[in-house]
Amino acid sequence: MHVLITGGAGFIGRRLVGFLSDLGHRVVVVDAGFTGRLGELPPDCSLVERDIAELTDSEWDGLLEGCDLVFHLAARKYRTPGVTADQLLATNVGATWRLASAAARARVQRLVFTSSLYAYGSVGPDPMNEKDVPLPRTLYGASKLMGEHVLRTVGLEDGLAWNCARLFFVYGPGQHAEGGYKSVIVTNFERLAAGLSPTICGDGEQMLDYVFVDDAIEALWMLATGDASEQVVNVASGQSRTINHLTAEMIAVTGMELASEHVPADWTAGTVRAGDPAHCRSVIGWDATTSLATGLTKTWNSLLS
Repeated sequence: MHVLITGGAGFIGRRLVGFLSDLGHRVVVVDAGFTGRLGELPPDCSLVERDIAELTDSEWDGLLEGCDLVFHLAARKYRTPGVTADQLLATNVGATWRLASAAARARVQRLVFTSSLYAYGSVGPDPMNEKDVPLPRTLYGASKLMGEHVLRTVGLEDGLAWNCARLFFVYGPGQHAEGGYKSVIVTNFERLAAGLSPTICGDGEQMLDYVFVDDAIEALWMLATGDASEQVVNVASGQSRTINHLTAEMIAVTGMELASEHVPADWTAGTVRAGDPAHCRSVIGWDATTSLATGLTKTWNSLLS
């Protein structure tokens, strides 16, 4: 198949490109390289180094000619240095509209959009469920929710087939600490590799839902190729972990004898950001299968290699 991926040079995107290339599909990546690592893309994929916010309707039509599937991963995050609100909206909403409209004109088989837990705006204590009323707290979260509505609208008006994956905290080999939302796993593994104690904000009892990247890739592929369409699903493990538990697991993986260091609490104190995966399971039969210990071990080993 001919597959186009926006944001394919990012952490999840590169893993998806490799997965699809290994299956023998023709992959075209559209990525401006703002935070993605263009040099780490597999050599057998085609790269279009462009800002999706600047692509015209006719350029999208050309890129999507003969395309079977689209994975729309590209997004801007407001916390990334130098990114303005206008740039975020131009990419996350405006470009999503033009891409979805072009995909409908090209009659692609399906467009899969990576939305986010931030579309909910929930900080707990209950797990986030697709039946919840989304009340995003950030412009990024609001833009992701708008992206979902864009696909629904284009689907109703122009017949686009789509699915949306609300990703929770995806981690794994190849992730890095650049960009708007720095991963606790990456930053503390880097500290451990340097012989420094991992840091924990506040009491460490805040809880998050971690998903290993290969499990997330499997979910995206199933959303692209399964029977289900016009669905918004959580890509979540359903298992919330405290930062204290996560950090202890990380230290155990490294085999080091370093005590964690507590620093002042931030806005995450007392929050629970976990997803209910039941709807995803019922729609595509997907469950996260990689244990936290296994995922952390693979991440640590990749950092050392």
